[in-house]
Amino acid sequence: MSKPFISKNNPFSESEINGEVFSYSYLTPHYWLTWLFLGLSFLFAYLPKYPRTITGALAGKILYIIGSSKKSIVDINLKLTFSELNLKERDKLCRSFFRNLGHMYINLPLLWWKSDNELQKLIDKKGLNLIEKHLQKNQSIILLAPHTLSLDFGGRALSRYDVLSMYKPFKNKLLNWFIGRSRSKRTDKSVIYPRNTTSSIKSIIRKMKKPSVFYLLADEDISVEDSIFSDFFDTKKTALKSVSKISKITQSKVLPCVCTYNIKKHKYIFQVFPELEKFPSHSIENDCSKLLSVLEKQIMIDLEQYMWTLRIYKNRPDGSDIYKI
Repeated sequence: MSKPFISKNNPFSESEINGEVFSYSYLTPHYWLTWLFLGLSFLFAYLPKYPRTITGALAGKILYIIGSSKKSIVDINLKLTFSELNLKERDKLCRSFFRNLGHMYINLPLLWWKSDNELQKLIDKKGLNLIEKHLQKNQSIILLAPHTLSLDFGGRALSRYDVLSMYKPFKNKLLNWFIGRSRSKRTDKSVIYPRNTTSSIKSIIRKMKKPSVFYLLADEDISVEDSIFSDFFDTKKTALKSVSKISKITQSKVLPCVCTYNIKKHKYIFQVFPELEKFPSHSIENDCSKLLSVLEKQIMIDLEQYMWTLRIYKNRPDGSDIYKI
């Protein structure tokens, strides 16, 4: 069973030994190819920015050419989300998405190998005063983030705060440990729990009694049981009821945020927006509808940088599987 990633300086009385730790089994031949990949990623992390940009654009073109299954998912998502777009327009948007995907893959090693101080210089942060305003009032915050291609840089922008978050474990245990440690560096003040476990949610709720920031990605289609179908662009999508429930239990404020990448400036832009008004309300249906309305606005900040390869419509009102090809 996966464990949380616990930074040394976390303020939640969590010991590092209770989290994911390095295993000597990662040195066995089974993981040698993974170590080779990580070694190559080190080289990419220290490429000068212009060669890295060129490499990212090339990677995006290659991914577009060879990624037929991913392209199918992107096209299904775009067709359902924006019914007015024709095939040519969807393909143009798809190409732009894969170009940005290439830049994401080439830039990810920066997070793995660079120090927090180095990474902060790559991120322009806007609206952090909104976070500090609530923390100073001893209020916890739920930062509602969409799955943009730069979401991990959004998490990195929060390193000065007491942060709680969740992650989806990798099947490769070495890769899981290595990337998890980069998300919760020893200099951070964070605990990142494995996703989709009841115990993780309960632990986060308990810890939010202390003023903290819960960096939450709530746009995936995880389950019907904890969701309500609501309007989303030109279709219907599931919205998690748990966001409203956690906000109510912890009396925390919900603030939207988004992180995007400015290719020309070689900078990440992390923006925090004012809290959702009258949230949570007395109606879980209204709360879920508001969450999807916020997600629409977040996606439209940079349409090409949303993670369109996600199966965001995995569950449909009629029970069909639209991704079955």
